[in-house]
Amino acid sequence: MDQETVRTICYLARLEIDKDKAEKIENELEAIINLIGGLQAFDTENIEPLYSPLEQKAFKHEDIENSDNKKDEFLKNAAASNDDYFLVPRVVE
Repeated sequence: MDQETVRTICYLARLEIDKDKAEKIENELEAIINLIGGLQAFDTENIEPLYSPLEQKAFKHEDIENSDNKKDEFLKNAAASNDDYFLVPRVVE
């Protein structure tokens, strides 16, 4: 990593930085690249990819029918309704 590369990255990201910041960014980018290089040394041949980095169990519950039909209660509060539906003014002619 050199100053020219840092300036190019900052230009592409539409960032304006001074020389001190450029040196700091250069050092941080070199550290990131070294970290990634170290990760590539690990053998991941027989490791399955994860859906999420957190091991979570799916919440499961019994599938019980729950039929709380409150249609009559809802229709009772409507301005206009028939036995089954809300009645509204016609919108499309």
